[in-house]
Amino acid sequence: MTTSCQTSGKRVERIGILGAGRAGTALARIAAESGIPVNIAASRPPRMLKYHLMQYAPQAVAVNAEGIADGVGLVVLMVPQEDLDDIDPGTLAGITLVDATNRWQQEELPDWFEQGLRTGLSSSEVIAGHFDQARVVKALNHISHWDLDSFGRKSANPRRALGLASDYPEDALLTAGLLEALGYEPVVLDSLADGKLLEPGSAVFNQHLSASGLRQLLQL
Repeated sequence: MTTSCQTSGKRVERIGILGAGRAGTALARIAAESGIPVNIAASRPPRMLKYHLMQYAPQAVAVNAEGIADGVGLVVLMVPQEDLDDIDPGTLAGITLVDATNRWQQEELPDWFEQGLRTGLSSSEVIAGHFDQARVVKALNHISHWDLDSFGRKSANPRRALGLASDYPEDALLTAGLLEALGYEPVVLDSLADGKLLEPGSAVFNQHLSASGLRQLLQL
């Protein structure tokens, strides 16, 4: 089951992004365009990352990965799943963690990730089990980084819809508010397990759909 979303009206004042690749910097750009300050962290230290950001996300602030959750409303996880062992789960304790990652067949995943997938869990449920002190929301994974910062997303009628899934209603609403601020129409799924419907190979993955179109495909 899916629903349209009426957000709580709570605006995310600042976000953190883990990952400064194409997807992470694209999100940083559109957040800045929407008036949302961004902290961003990667494997490189801030003093090295800042030169990369000058070209690809000049308004983002480079921080250490250990401090990515400091002073932000939520953190968006945008690193390859094969690199998840590089992240200390303790640094994300108590935060809304938006899982924007995807499972790609060529990636060599950590053992704990492979084991979780073999039990039938969605990739986000496996991530939630590993980062067990965070409140995980699946979102921003079924849109390409090229489309993420596409021109005219806010003026489109209807707006492009993006799905999100979580077991935490308040965190889902917070994430939905972020999607709205970025120029998208959020569609909330019932549970984090339903995030499997947003994964690569699904009917909605990388499809440009209105909210009604997205709901229709998800219900199939």
